[in-house]
Amino acid sequence: MKSSEYTIGAWNIYFVVKIVLFLNGIIEFDYLRNFAFLIFLIIPIKTRLYFVLQQLIAIPIALYILYDDSYLPPISHALAQTSQISQFGLNYLLELGSRFISLNFILILFICTVLYFMLFNVLRMTSVVITVILILFINHINAHNAANINANSKTNNYSYLDKTNSSSSSSSLNDNLTQYEKDFFEKQSTIQLGLRNDVLPKVDFDILILSVCSLAWDDINFYHLENHKLFKEFDLLYENFNTATSYSGPAVVRLLQANCGQKSHNSIMSQPSNKQCYLANNLRNLGYDIEFLLNHDGNFDNFAPLVVDKGDLQVRPNHFNLKPYLLNFDNSYIHRDSDMFTLWLQNRNVSKSNKKFTLYNTVSLHDGVHYQYKKSQTSSETYEERLTNLLNDFYNLLDELKKTNKPIVVLFVPEHGANIRGDKVQIAGMRELASPKITNVPVGLKIIGSDIVRSGNQIRVKEPSSYTVIGHIVNELLIQDVFSKKAFSAEQLIIGAPTTPLLSENEGSIVMKYNNDYFYSFNKNEWLKYEIE
Repeated sequence: MKSSEYTIGAWNIYFVVKIVLFLNGIIEFDYLRNFAFLIFLIIPIKTRLYFVLQQLIAIPIALYILYDDSYLPPISHALAQTSQISQFGLNYLLELGSRFISLNFILILFICTVLYFMLFNVLRMTSVVITVILILFINHINAHNAANINANSKTNNYSYLDKTNSSSSSSSLNDNLTQYEKDFFEKQSTIQLGLRNDVLPKVDFDILILSVCSLAWDDINFYHLENHKLFKEFDLLYENFNTATSYSGPAVVRLLQANCGQKSHNSIMSQPSNKQCYLANNLRNLGYDIEFLLNHDGNFDNFAPLVVDKGDLQVRPNHFNLKPYLLNFDNSYIHRDSDMFTLWLQNRNVSKSNKKFTLYNTVSLHDGVHYQYKKSQTSSETYEERLTNLLNDFYNLLDELKKTNKPIVVLFVPEHGANIRGDKVQIAGMRELASPKITNVPVGLKIIGSDIVRSGNQIRVKEPSSYTVIGHIVNELLIQDVFSKKAFSAEQLIIGAPTTPLLSENEGSIVMKYNNDYFYSFNKNEWLKYEIE
């Protein structure tokens, strides 16, 4: 048989493109699967019928291996999201498609294709591809062996784990990470704050939680808005607060269970918690009226019913009939936050309730949202404008609340970030893995009341924190009775507040910080290193 028969033809373009993407860190490269696929393609076929059949079989195999080599979630995980994706509008689907197929990818494909047709008569491209793959594989084996030799020379196993790269999915590392996860949840299960029903402040005050979708420090820093006047207004500002998830429903449920330590995703979504865990339930027992307010319809992903049920709110969401400000990715209406606040303040000023707990949720920054009059612009193109409007609206709300002189505590608690810039593991807007760039959000506290004075400057908290600090702060506000004293210390409010190491979950995925590195897994059997850029 002639050597020229051992060729895979235009399939060389597929492998050359994948090799270039791999060398640029855009995808992984499973040597065994890719080489087995190459051998399948190289099998010489005598008849045209069998050749056509071979090519038809090769297409789905090629797509599967390419998907598996990418940093996208497992196919089974992606298929589970089809019901949600089916609700996306056409414009948003096209926008998402443009992020998956980037300009760089098109340029790589173009260059590789042109070079192939220029060189295939000069070089035996299949031989070149096989040689390159073998060289990469040999380098991979050498690097892996060098890492093992280095690891065996260490007397402390944790020193080896500190040096682990993304290929280090050894059984010892997996076992250590799995055990760490187990220990984390066991320790968190012992944390239960609960509000003290025997301590009632002399002066009643309202509590307003501003729950913001798609806003993390990374998004803020990307647009250089970290010094916005809103953040300077807070008495307390958390710089290292982890939302423990990158999806809205679970984030707000975790917020409403802030009196207990962090639970697993399956626990908060399937099992009722101890009544002491529920923030709204504790406040209800102290005489608070509960209010749930949205600037959207709350239908997508069953958001509103989920929050009411798993957060034990026991109230229906309140919707204001206002002029639409934005269109959501499913083309439902979103109202301007400032319009919502204007009407809410009017209702608050005439309310007969002595004290009210209000949970306000906004999706003005959600991915896929667009202006009615700027439909040609993508959501990423308008994010900065929408972000600036939201920060200004929230600042103006605090200013208006000061004018009323009514005592109120405002907690600014974003649900998760927008992942506006993306990384090599997840494209912009994608949140399947709750990476720290998505879950590290600014959480602020503002205490407003007639003649109340804060001692000292704003406190910026750098310790790793999560929702239990919300329960702690609310408890301290009640115990310290700050409004009757007309003075408070932000520093004293957080004395003894729990710290929470970073561990975040979505359904079917988990991200943890371990020995100063981040690891993720979709099945908890194989852990991979998450390179934070």
